[in-house]
Amino acid sequence: MQKAKSFLSIACLTIITASPALANSANGTWLRSNGAHVSVFDCKGGLGMKVIKSPEPEKVGRTIICGAKKSADNKWKGTLLNLDDGQTYSGTVTLSGNSLTLSGCVLGGLICKNDTWSRIN
Repeated sequence: MQKAKSFLSIACLTIITASPALANSANGTWLRSNGAHVSVFDCKGGLGMKVIKSPEPEKVGRTIICGAKKSADNKWKGTLLNLDDGQTYSGTVTLSGNSLTLSGCVLGGLICKNDTWSRIN
């Protein structure tokens, strides 16, 4: 019984210790507002995103961003591909808890669009 309690204590401590690291990482699977699932991962020394499931099958496997550089805590900058119009935009990715917001801009930041995603895992 004592060994079981010790094991449980160590397991709980491990989970508690690991949680902050996971909370600060954008890596994982995210749900877009259009129902698509996007995998976020390390790509070419920066942040990468690829569609892994979509209501539009032709978009599965498409890369949205690769190599976005960290610009601040929980924020990355890079070139985003808008899968709806096929254009690339200067953009940012911002992590806030279980939300990930992408903001893409044109005309030097005069016109911007945002899309906020929810973490699946």
